Amino acid sequence: MNKFEILSQVLDYIEENLCRGVTPEECAEKCCYSLSNMQKMFRCVFHIGISDYISRRRITMAARELIDTDETVLDIAVKYGYNSHEVFTRAFTRLWGVTPAAFRKSSSFSEIYPKLGRSERLFDGKGNEIMSSVRFDVSHLYDFITERRGKYVICFDMYHLMYINDTYGMAAGDVAISECLRRIDSNSDDDSLLIRIGGDEFILITDCSEKAEAEKQAERILALNGGVVRSGSNEFEVSMRAGCEKIPESGNIRYNELFDSFIIAGRPSEK
Repeated sequence: MNKFEILSQVLDYIEENLCRGVTPEECAEKCCYSLSNMQKMFRCVFHIGISDYISRRRITMAARELIDTDETVLDIAVKYGYNSHEVFTRAFTRLWGVTPAAFRKSSSFSEIYPKLGRSERLFDGKGNEIMSSVRFDVSHLYDFITERRGKYVICFDMYHLMYINDTYGMAAGDVAISECLRRIDSNSDDDSLLIRIGGDEFILITDCSEKAEAEKQAERILALNGGVVRSGSNEFEVSMRAGCEKIPESGNIRYNELFDSFIIAGRPSEK
């Protein structure tokens, strides 16, 4: 197997065993690869450690169950490998910025960290890497998107996530991402669907048939730009830019091409 096949197998193994407390050691053993080499390869390609990725996926799946089920917080915590309500609440709050109980009352969005998908790497003529971007696998939402043919998607791109991660740490980056998602989610209609498609890229699938209507909704969200958030003792501003893209009304919709167009649409202006 080549390296990308190995990583694909690791991602699948993690998903299949999230409720069983999967470890990096098990992932390496499953793929017959050394732990140290796998950890280096995983971080190089996805810009996150395996343990951190597993933790974020567990919290994401737990958040989904908080919204979609009536199970108690403790039952969900135990299901995803946390040995107490307190440990789960601390881990959940670090990623979401609110307690599980508060999240269940106020949120309709749970996919803060979808399953990792393809990683795109671009090189210059000398073989030096000039860009590496990670995409999340949201292919399970493809049918929903095709059902919204002719409707507009608002594409958001967050400013300076890499700077926040490098300056204040990944935990601060998680807080910034959560704040962007909160702003979008709290200013969206009930029939909209919010998706995180990349590290700092989000799309809101609306029920708007007119571009002006979608742009007005985007303006309401962007009006919150510059708001300060806190991570530990650090404070920093969070801002986004946005663009609108229409889902094709007819013809075949190619999954990769569709999401590439959404990504480009999220970067047209400095609103």
